[in-house]
Formats: sequence, C-alpha cells, structure tokens
Amino acid sequence: MKRKEKIFSDPQAKSVFQKGMKYLGISLPLLFASPIVVTIGFKMLRRDQGYWLLVLGCFLTVLTIVLVSQAFRLILKSLFAR
Repeated sequence: MKRKEKIFSDPQAKSVFQKGMKYLGISLPLLFASPIVVTIGFKMLRRDQGYWLLVLGCFLTVLTIVLVSQAFRLILKSLFAR
C-alpha cells in the first residue's frame, strides 16, 4: 500500500500558497469585469458623457495585472520553498 505524502510539509509554505490562491480568486472576477468596464467607458466617451468610467476600467485592469502577478509569485514561492 502506498503512503500518501503531504504536498506542503511546511505550514508556512501552505499559508503562502493559500494567500496566492486567494489573490487569484479575487482577480478572477476582475479579469472579466475590467474589459467590460473599459468598453463601456469608450462607448460613454463617444457619446460625450465623460471619461470617469474609462479611467476606472483602466485602473481595474492595472489592478488585475498586479494581483495576478502577485498571486503567481506567491504560488511559485510556496511550491519551490527551500
């Protein structure tokens, strides 16, 4: 009978992995919402209704990129912990 080995023997690596997964979970809705908000912002700009939604969409896009990169950094840090 094979004995199952734990993936994370270090509790600190496990908490870092969970934090990275949390960041990915937060960034997943933003990944879909950011392009939609940018598109609506461009449509509002064409109708001369202001550009605040376009600025918000661009901010959400940058926030999404930062969160995804932080999440991948944390996940890789936990998987290759020494």
